[in-house]
Amino acid sequence: WSGVRVSEIAKLVGAQDTDYVEFRSFDAPNATDRAYWSSWDRQSAMHGQTILAYGMNGQALPPAYGAPLRLFGAVKLGYKNVKYLTEVNFLDRRTGGYWENRGYEWFAGV
Repeated sequence: WSGVRVSEIAKLVGAQDTDYVEFRSFDAPNATDRAYWSSWDRQSAMHGQTILAYGMNGQALPPAYGAPLRLFGAVKLGYKNVKYLTEVNFLDRRTGGYWENRGYEWFAGV
């Protein structure tokens, strides 16, 4: 994976002290949902291996893997790694996510 650390984005926008980070996508899993999304705790989002990925295996990220931009974090289960990323929101409150609101574990650490 190649990309930029979420912690670097947080520094650039002055949000490195927020408690939660929400990641939103233009991918809609079904007709009733507007978009896929997930939220993370600050410590996981700021982890050195949590990146906004734009490349894979030395090439541009392919659409099947979430191009043009996807969240990738080695510290979370797969459903927390949002593809087709459109928004990164630094928040002071915990929000849910597509799967989390359907009963999946919110933290989902590995």
